[in-house]
Amino acid sequence: MEIKLSLKPSKQWMAEVAEQFGVEAESPTEFYHTDGNSFIKLDAMLFDREVSVLLGELCWYKPLNTLKESLGTNDYWTLTFVQSEDAHTHYLLDDKMRQKTQIQKSMVLYSSKMTVDTHWPVGKHSRFVAISFHRDWLYDKLGITAVNQEHYSPFIKLLTSEAGVYLQGASFFDQTVTLDKLFDDTASFTRKLVAQAQCYKLIADFIAQVGRNESNFQQNRINQHDLKQIEEIESRFFTVNQSLPNLEFLASQANMSLSKFKKCFKQVYGLPPYEYHLNQKLEVAKNQLLQNKWTISEIASNLGYTSAANFDKAFKKKYMVSPTKMLKKNNSI
Repeated sequence: MEIKLSLKPSKQWMAEVAEQFGVEAESPTEFYHTDGNSFIKLDAMLFDREVSVLLGELCWYKPLNTLKESLGTNDYWTLTFVQSEDAHTHYLLDDKMRQKTQIQKSMVLYSSKMTVDTHWPVGKHSRFVAISFHRDWLYDKLGITAVNQEHYSPFIKLLTSEAGVYLQGASFFDQTVTLDKLFDDTASFTRKLVAQAQCYKLIADFIAQVGRNESNFQQNRINQHDLKQIEEIESRFFTVNQSLPNLEFLASQANMSLSKFKKCFKQVYGLPPYEYHLNQKLEVAKNQLLQNKWTISEIASNLGYTSAANFDKAFKKKYMVSPTKMLKKNNSI
């Protein structure tokens, strides 16, 4: 099922979404729909005239993707943070490029000239916040003029590009935001004010991040042939129950040099190969652990770990808690 989801500030958001589900929106700012065990919940907020925020929460037991179509201009920009129990996939498209990122925690800034197609993991819980704004609004808030643009050069370079995209994976996401903050206290009368402050802080943190990483501030472009090669390698070798072959072998299978393979892989999936594969394994481990159907040793063995101790060490490094403690905490709820 495909849902078209415009991110340009609009008072018709919920009505347009509800129509695609064959129902009527009960509120101009909120939408909640269920289908068996599946659900989708959207909450729209308009702050300034040119700023909108869309909070989304969903778990759909059939294939579902949300499509943001190009507006044909780069005047509007959207900063999104997505967190899901299993990997979600962003396809970012324009007339010159096609880019894909597949990860559980993602941060993407993109222009309204891009078409963005997000495929959600089936039967897994996902949350997202999408902050959309007009470029001139941000210039005004930052006091950016033709005179002082040089101070913001990396950021200005992106905002003035024809079809800008800036991607960051879990590392920046974890440093910047916990989505729980934006989804808590939904009934509080101060919620909109608190959400506005948090969203503006996210924009400010992002701008600061861009400034700190000017050397990485480039549009990620990958040609169709290289993209196909990388996606084929990921599909063939990145399985959670097997060890990952060495990178030299993977690069040779992709007909690339080692340096090109590593660069292209990170462009497509947002993380280096080994980190991406480890995240896949540990997220599966976490989900299996919380289902309480397997012992810790069984999970470790199923995921290709030679010992429970190695699994315990990797798990604790990622989640800051051992599998045993996470399991006990889950069983006590």
